Amino acid sequence: MSSIQLPDGVEDHSLFQRRVWAVQRLAWILFAILLVACLLGLLGRGGLFSSQTVTLAGASLEIPSISRWNAPDEIRVTFASSADARTLLVNKQFFEAFSVETIDPPPMTTIASHGRVGYAFPPDMDAETVVVLRLQTQFPWLHEFEIGTGSDIVKRSVFIFP
Repeated sequence: MSSIQLPDGVEDHSLFQRRVWAVQRLAWILFAILLVACLLGLLGRGGLFSSQTVTLAGASLEIPSISRWNAPDEIRVTFASSADARTLLVNKQFFEAFSVETIDPPPMTTIASHGRVGYAFPPDMDAETVVVLRLQTQFPWLHEFEIGTGSDIVKRSVFIFP
């Protein structure tokens, strides 16, 4: 590198300037990574990876896989048309991760058996029924719980960011 003659009283700070530029470029890269992670749903609600879809006998469930602490979230259950009442079952670990704020439409009854809570919904022969559970997250970190319909129960997990 050739030496540039600076006027009297002006000091050469080119090394400091190159370090500042390097830190700026690193910050741009980190912010770009953070933006892409947000758009993909890796930091909470919305995006490709923020929820998971589970297909069970007679129903499909859309469950959050990544959520934020003390933030609202929801589970969507789509029941196929049926002549029998449909039941959504969750175990007690579900209530360690979430509190159920509202259920729309409201269940006709709530049951408890074998360490699980069940929400029973009326039958509908003509159309599928969409049930939305509006939730509030309880505690951060990884939570595993069981959820299902009738005898078809699956184990799922959700990561709640602090």
